[in-house]
Amino acid sequence: MIPKLVTFDCAGTLVEVPPGWTLGQFAVDCANHIGLTVGEAAAETYQSLYMARIMEFVHVNMARDTALQTSFWTRLATDWLTAIQMPTDRLVEMQDAADELGFGPNSIVFSLYDDVVECLDRLEAMGVQLAVISNWDYSLHRVLRMFGLYERFVVVTASLEEGVEKPDPRLFEITLSRAGFEPKDVLHVGDDPVDDIQGAEAAGIRSIKIDRSVVVSEYPVIKSLLDLPEALAWTA
Repeated sequence: MIPKLVTFDCAGTLVEVPPGWTLGQFAVDCANHIGLTVGEAAAETYQSLYMARIMEFVHVNMARDTALQTSFWTRLATDWLTAIQMPTDRLVEMQDAADELGFGPNSIVFSLYDDVVECLDRLEAMGVQLAVISNWDYSLHRVLRMFGLYERFVVVTASLEEGVEKPDPRLFEITLSRAGFEPKDVLHVGDDPVDDIQGAEAAGIRSIKIDRSVVVSEYPVIKSLLDLPEALAWTA
């Protein structure tokens, strides 16, 4: 049975993120981009400041309040610049650099896998609806928009906005409830054997793992999203 809805993980499935990427290193990249010379230790400082406020960040995500989101990052960046003895009057430049390097056309953080668009085109041509379920913060929506994909998904679910993350089946259940589908009508595709495969199956949803390192697509793993339309027969 061809699924009525295919849900996708994002990082590692639709969007590639550099191995070992951290918010701390990104802060250093932004500082260097505007001419502030900061060492590698500054990345650890930023990461520590962020982790000390992680529960506040969860609240910011769940509130879905743009003003709170902006305030969180502004205060964090200000405290970081102060901690590493850099001028806080460069804050606006830092924020502009973050927009450019994170979400601009030449993003150093996010890139779209080259098999994504054609896969989505083929699924839509088959009458299949699409959604995203990702362990991500509120910026998931912005990332999908920057690649021109957002409107193709009937639901986009970011874990930090819901207060629960994969492999907890509740994140899948939230998505299906909003999309209006039963588990039997859904297939999930992701790269993580626990978060995606076990999580989907715990919610009663069929799943397929993507692993671009394998040579041949063979049940239950595909090497490319281009093989997904044909692989739907595996779970029929």
